[in-house]
Amino acid sequence: MEDKFTRYSKLYILIFLMFLAIPVTIGLVIAFFYGFSKLISSAPMDVVFEMLIVSIPAAIFTSVYLIFFKRTKQHPSKPVRIISRILFAGGFCWCCVFLVMDIILFFTRQSYDVTEYRCFSTLFLAGNIAGLFLIAIMQAFTTQKEKDWLEKRIPAPTTGDGMDTEED
Repeated sequence: MEDKFTRYSKLYILIFLMFLAIPVTIGLVIAFFYGFSKLISSAPMDVVFEMLIVSIPAAIFTSVYLIFFKRTKQHPSKPVRIISRILFAGGFCWCCVFLVMDIILFFTRQSYDVTEYRCFSTLFLAGNIAGLFLIAIMQAFTTQKEKDWLEKRIPAPTTGDGMDTEED
């Protein structure tokens, strides 16, 4: 059995180190962000950041269309699968075209107002969200209903001779 003095000494040292670790960690995080901000505050990094901001909406919707295009392979209804894949492919192409047009516009005009870019237009954003929503509704209505947690917990039916059909 350990001595109480040793046990409490270890506890005090751990508490002291914990309280010491908090300000040291905060200081390291602040130093990291300060160094990182000095590193990236340059003209080329500003252009990269601006181009990243301009391309975010189209990049997000392009990746969503690509992911859902791949996931639609397992849909049970063949007509819905075909319609969904056509709409996903069209949306993917539409987003790619808008992305390329915005990148060309960025390098020719370099506007700081995001409303001048096509990917930030209401038609583009609302059209993509509405299209994805309609496809999701169409796929949801043609998919079998999942069992809820109550149906999953119902015990298996018995055969009538007193023996269960499933083994415990």
